[in-house]
Amino acid sequence: MTRRFHNVAVLMGGGSTEREISLVSGRAALAALREAGYDAEPVVLDEKNRFDLPAGAEAAFLALHGAYGEDGGVQAELEARGVPYTGSGVESSRVSFDKTLSRAVFERAGVPVPAGYVLGAGVEEDAPRIAYPLVVKPPRQGSSVGVSVVRRASEWAPALALSRRYDPDVVVERYVPGREWTVPIVGEGTVLPVVEIRPKVDWYDWRAKYSDDAGTDYVFPGDDPANAELAARTQEIALRAYRALGARGMGRIDLRVAPDGGIFALENNSIPGLTSHSLLPKAAAKAGIPFPELCSRILEDARCG
Repeated sequence: MTRRFHNVAVLMGGGSTEREISLVSGRAALAALREAGYDAEPVVLDEKNRFDLPAGAEAAFLALHGAYGEDGGVQAELEARGVPYTGSGVESSRVSFDKTLSRAVFERAGVPVPAGYVLGAGVEEDAPRIAYPLVVKPPRQGSSVGVSVVRRASEWAPALALSRRYDPDVVVERYVPGREWTVPIVGEGTVLPVVEIRPKVDWYDWRAKYSDDAGTDYVFPGDDPANAELAARTQEIALRAYRALGARGMGRIDLRVAPDGGIFALENNSIPGLTSHSLLPKAAAKAGIPFPELCSRILEDARCG
């Protein structure tokens, strides 16, 4: 691989609800880039998202999750400084992070999404407009923060209250039974193997994603010939969603696969996790891409604007 960069700043931390996971991702990426031969330095953003870049930094590797890191904020700041950065640009990041916007983009592009609607700030409903079970979530959060699966009427009001702790708007979607699949993508469109997430709890919440004792299993459904055609269709839908958002560098499209084979896109994670539990590194390893090489590929695709 022809290298464009040598001195790299790895940005992590920040003021989002995902700060601690960002620090773990950042440390992992830092070690991988150093192993790959880069002069990489950590840059830990404070809780007001303030940071200084080391002298001589040629590019920024973004390991920031959640608000400011994934919503276009840090991307705009780095563009103002003239510094190339990894991942999607300002507008794509903003739209990917906001599920009200990304749902609309997916629908225009013919990407299937669960039936649902947005409940605007200050709007109250005694009952949802769609049947139980359903999902209630804040549109501008990640890592399942503020998300509830609502199965009965008594859970509706508490779910709205929880979601609105994090965002005044609320996304209400039909709960799609079946399997939790995700498709990591790097570069302009290198689609990695589908990963199926099998949590031991009812659904893939924050603890199932990041806790060592949660017992979540990860399998590659494409290994089973019975799933080969479904996995290929899922990858095609994921790539269509990624490109509809104008994503680049890296991303991970989360989907639900219904028992009848229906595939529904949920969101794009524009800066996927890079922890020991994270799905992008797992899929890359399955495709024969070691973690240091994965981080190098992402870095060398960095750009400004």
